[in-house]
Amino acid sequence: MSAQKFLLLRADIDRTLAQVAAVVTEGRETLEGLDESPTTLELRGIGSILHDFYTGIEQLLEHIASELDGEIPVGADWHVQLLGRMTSAIESVRPAVLSSDLADALRPYLRFRHLFRNIYGTQLRWELCRGLATEMGDVWEKFHGEMEAFKDVLKSLHAGCS
Repeated sequence: MSAQKFLLLRADIDRTLAQVAAVVTEGRETLEGLDESPTTLELRGIGSILHDFYTGIEQLLEHIASELDGEIPVGADWHVQLLGRMTSAIESVRPAVLSSDLADALRPYLRFRHLFRNIYGTQLRWELCRGLATEMGDVWEKFHGEMEAFKDVLKSLHAGCS
């Protein structure tokens, strides 16, 4: 991979992190403003925020897989494969992008996103959404920290290309 590609990937990571951070802020503010029994519309809004949270993270992981691994998993469960792959180092290519603990924390958001896309909004349950929305900030902080560490690795790889 050329030095320019490493720089572009780092810039793409920064841009996506900023977008996901905005989603997390929106989620925090929305959750703070909700009553104990949100309306269907409010519940749909929280569901959409949770959907966007994981979608942004997955798009970032997909971009890393495409640029560094040279491929994105295929098949009906490619989303699950991608998350799992990011916990593994690939010799002579890249270290693990995510810790196993973080991948475990992200799996409920992956499952929720699948659920959100495949049910009617009236079927959303507040207990599930509230739990995920409440934990989203902590999961985000861990993800952001691991991505910053990964960017440092990219910087050292870039230095090796110069």
